Amino acid sequence: MSLLRARAAGEQPMAGWMEGEQMYADKQLVIRHTIPTNGLSFAGVIDVNNADAVADALKSQLEGKGDLHLELSRVDFWDVSGIRALVAAAESANSRRRIVLHGMAPLLRKVMTLVGWAELPGLEICNCGEEPG
Repeated sequence: MSLLRARAAGEQPMAGWMEGEQMYADKQLVIRHTIPTNGLSFAGVIDVNNADAVADALKSQLEGKGDLHLELSRVDFWDVSGIRALVAAAESANSRRRIVLHGMAPLLRKVMTLVGWAELPGLEICNCGEEPG
């Protein structure tokens, strides 16, 4: 178990949360449960090779209650298949549960905003750790 920390100085997405048991791992990506239990942390690369595993991990967590928090500050790269897995999960969560994204890379945040995915009812992009502009 380890304390979740962001890469950049000053950023503290999900500060105080801890990593729990490993849920999925391949050569590029590790997904872990968090403590408290209503979250997942991702580290590595999300692409066509593991997008189905990401989709399955998200789907399995949407059965609970309350928001599902995703710690993403250690994701090095997302391709469109990984983004689609996240968007599909947010669309399916809709009224049952919201997915809250923490530590998202600024470029990915911009892309999701430009294409309108940041406005999905089942998705929230947290501004945690950002300095007021």
